[in-house]
Order: sequence, then structure tokens, then C-alpha cells
Amino acid sequence: MEQLTGIDASFVYLETARSPMHIGGVIVCKAPPGGFNFDDYYRLIQSRLAKSKVFRRRLVSVPMGLDAPYWIEDPNFNLDSHVHHMALPAPGSWEELRKLAQHIFAIPLDLRRPLWSLTFVEGLDTIPTLPKGTFALIHKVHHSSVDGMGGVDLISSLFDLTRDWDVEVEEDNWMPDMEPSNVTLLSNAYMHLLAKPKLAVKTVQSAVSGLWSVGKDVLVEKQAPPTVPFRGPKTRFNVPISAQRRFGGVWLPLDQVRATKDRIPNVTVNDLVLGICSGALRRYLLKRGELPDNTLTAMAPISVRDATSEGGNQVSAMLVPLATHIEDPLERMASLREYTQRSKVRAQAIGATTLMDAAKVVPFTLGIAASRLYSRMEIAKYVRPVFNLVITNVPGPRQKLYFGGGELVGSLGMAPIIDGLGLMIVVTSYQDYLTISVTSCPEILPDVQFFESCLIDSFKELREAAKKLPKTATRKKATQKKAASKKAVRKVKADKAAVKPRARKKLATKKAPVRKPAKKAGENV
Repeated sequence: MEQLTGIDASFVYLETARSPMHIGGVIVCKAPPGGFNFDDYYRLIQSRLAKSKVFRRRLVSVPMGLDAPYWIEDPNFNLDSHVHHMALPAPGSWEELRKLAQHIFAIPLDLRRPLWSLTFVEGLDTIPTLPKGTFALIHKVHHSSVDGMGGVDLISSLFDLTRDWDVEVEEDNWMPDMEPSNVTLLSNAYMHLLAKPKLAVKTVQSAVSGLWSVGKDVLVEKQAPPTVPFRGPKTRFNVPISAQRRFGGVWLPLDQVRATKDRIPNVTVNDLVLGICSGALRRYLLKRGELPDNTLTAMAPISVRDATSEGGNQVSAMLVPLATHIEDPLERMASLREYTQRSKVRAQAIGATTLMDAAKVVPFTLGIAASRLYSRMEIAKYVRPVFNLVITNVPGPRQKLYFGGGELVGSLGMAPIIDGLGLMIVVTSYQDYLTISVTSCPEILPDVQFFESCLIDSFKELREAAKKLPKTATRKKATQKKAASKKAVRKVKADKAAVKPRARKKLATKKAPVRKPAKKAGENV
């Protein structure tokens, strides 16, 4: 039995019928040479259950919501409740796949079972860029179980590095748990309540230390003040949401993304992605006559997951003004770069553990009540947004992956929206492509295809503007590095050449062995 952390628990009490708290996506795979059907798919998943705790654990709630829920190994686990099989209706195009994904993403996961589902989708044969037999996997997993990086690890447990795969069940020592009694849960809750004042003091001390560091930068070193919540303008994205979903995305060639990044001084791939999203948001709102005078602000999650991290959410966050009020793409990019540099430093100053500890301090009952009140009263209509949207960048696997012998083509990510934050942008990469996907609802983003075109046009605009720039410091640095490497090679060769004469000289000065003259016949021995 394992209790949810503060941040993990927050995704449980944020859940409503209109706002299911799962992350997921659409994965597209080519058919393997021998074909692949639902029976193969079912047996493959069954053979991988031991690779992740998420597959067979479920939540147990504390009576009256007095404390955060617990994970237990589900004694009633049934794989049939989590794996599904569907075929796209004719004509089986990307539009039908998008509509099916929207429908599946709108359905909440059953909190009485392990919090994941995986749907095998056939019938993609009419999508022009995909070969015959291509299939899709639409997956969902509750955000209380994993964060973005943890979700990638979970899905990767189903994939292989080669076409060869088998369904031999690995050594599996899994044992179901007995459901804990209410007495046990209430006793644990009482002990945790006693510890909360001490944790609150520690959290406040950590937060004050971080804020003092930020304040010193502003007052002493004359840096610009940090971006704070509730300062973004009110937009169409910051209203109550509905229960339906809109989902879509674009695929950008990764070599073109990197080439564009290399031409703009001091810009990372993550900065460029924010620039593409910023330009798309500006285009979309401008077309609708809704572009605010002030910049939109995005929250960008920062993973603090390391080799020792297991499940759950291991994240911090930074607020980034997107400079949507700036027309010129390169000026907008420069402003973004400055903002991201400052935000990263300040996020580190306050610390990721401070955020996670703060979530533990809030009583679980109070969190549930506050979340439901916010939703029922539609408070998002009357207050300025904490921030305007979330943009999360989740690096995908770098090596080629296979599912049941079928090569992974690519994927689009999905993440939850809530009242007041009705637009989520998920960025990921795999092999030759970087994908940018959007999740919203029909009332907020009725024309998701138009937003996709805004993303593509924004990238084209940045790319064309970058082509007009001279070689950047990045290229110069690469050239210098290459020259330094050549210089090092020449030095090694020179050293080797210098060794040879010294070796010859040493051999020349070495005394030759004295040979005794041969004895003539008749001489005494």
C-alpha cells in the first residue's frame, strides 16, 4: 500500500465529469511483415504487465476524504477492462481517427479500477502517407499515476528495440493486496494530520529562501521582476470547459526545426517550439479579432525525474510570457529567449520540492471542496487566469521502436484541460519528426484544423526569417570546435613524430654488448 504524493493527489480532486484527469495520445505503427491482429495485441500486453506497477494498481479512498488516497495492487484486476478493439468507419481517414480519439479522450477512467486503457484501432488504410495494414493505439493513463515523462516510460514498456518479440510471460511475482480497513486508513490519516504543521513550517522556510533569492536578483542586481500568476489577459481559452474534446496536431521535420534553431542566436529547440506556439496563438486570435494587447502567459512543466524516480509526478514549473503582442517573429523569439532564461533560474531558486511539499500541506478534503466549488460556480468566468495555457515538451525515445514487430511511425500527445485553462499543447519528438498537438473542447477551439494550419504557418514564418540571418554564434562555435579538434589531431601526430627521433637516439647511445673473441684451438679453457 502506497499513498499518493501531494501533487498526485491533486489530480484526483481536480477530476470532474467535464474534466477527466488523464494524459494519453495516439500512436501510429506500421504492420509487421507477418501481420498483426487483436489476439497478438492482447497477448503482447498480457506479457508486459510485470514491467510497470501502473498496470495493476488502483486507488483506495480514505473515508470522508480526510487524507490522500492510497495505491493498492488490485485484487480484482481484469485485463479485459483495459484493452479494447475498434475499427475506423469508412473512409478510414485521419479525420475519422481524430474523431475517435476525441471521443475516447472525453470518457473518464473508472476510479474503481487501475487507471489506464489502450485501444487497438484498425482500418487506417486510406490515409495517404501510411502503408497498408497500419494500425493505431489510443492510450490513456490517469495523471495521478504518472507525469509526461513517466507516461513515455510506461508506453515504452510495451515496445521493443527490434522486430523480434515474444509473449512469454516474464517472471512475475505479483501479488494482489487486501483492501485496507477503514480503521487503518483513518489511523494513518490522523498521524499524517499531526505531521502537517511541521511540514508546513518546512515548506514556508523553503519558499521564503527561494523568494529571497529571486528578490535579491531584482533589487540588488537590477534584474526584471519575475512573471507572476493572474497577470495574463482574459482570452477564449480561459473560460469554463465542456465535457467534449477537440484534438489534433502537426508533424514537423526535425532536421528543419534544428536547422532553424541553429540560425537564431542562443536559441534552444525548446525555445523555438515556444516561438512556434506563440506565433500560432497570435495568428489564431488575430484572425478572430481577439488578440489582446498584452502577452499571453504559458505554464511550462519542468521534469525533475531522475534515475531513482519511480511513478507519480516529479515536476516543477515555470511561467513564460509568450510575447504574442510582438509582430516580428525574430523579435518575438528574442523576447521569449530572455523570458525562458530568467524563468528557469527562478524556478530552480524556489525549488521543485517546495512545490511538491506545498501540495502535501493542503488538506485533501479542502482540495476536493475547492475544486468542485470552482467548477460548479464557474468562477473561471469572473477571474483573470492563473496563466493562459500549458505548453509541455516531452522528449520521445531516440531509438527506433517496434510494437508486435510493427515499426512505430510517430505519436501525438494529449493532456487534460480544466475550467479556466481550456487549451493544452503537448510537444514530443521521435526519429525524424517533432509533433505539436492540441487538446481543447468545441466551445473553445471549434476549428482545430485552422489552429493546425496556424502552427504550420508560424513555423514557416520563423524558418524563412531565420534563413535571412548570418551564421550564428552556434555555428561559429561549432566551427571553432571543429578547428580545435583538427589542431588536437595535428598535435598528437607531431608528438608521435617527435617520439621516433628520441627513440632512435636512445637506441644509438645504448651500449652494445661486448662479445668475447672466439678461442683458438689449443688454448686453455
